[in-house]
Amino acid sequence: MTLTIHDLLVDATEDDCPMPTIHAKNALDSMTTGQVLKIIASKEGSVRNIRTLVASNPYELIKESKVNKTFEFFIKKL
Repeated sequence: MTLTIHDLLVDATEDDCPMPTIHAKNALDSMTTGQVLKIIASKEGSVRNIRTLVASNPYELIKESKVNKTFEFFIKKL
């Protein structure tokens, strides 16, 4: 399944943990219900951190994938 629809893109590939998660949280806070954030991270620790962020907030992880050396997350604000 290819998911290309998103309302906001955050490229955090140059950031160390926990910055990708912080960028995701700040972006989601600025979004309205129903919008989708795509965040790209390169550090494996971001996977666990972003999963925890989603589980602890009114968000839905629509898709998570590894693309080459990056991790992509599509998160919907509920």
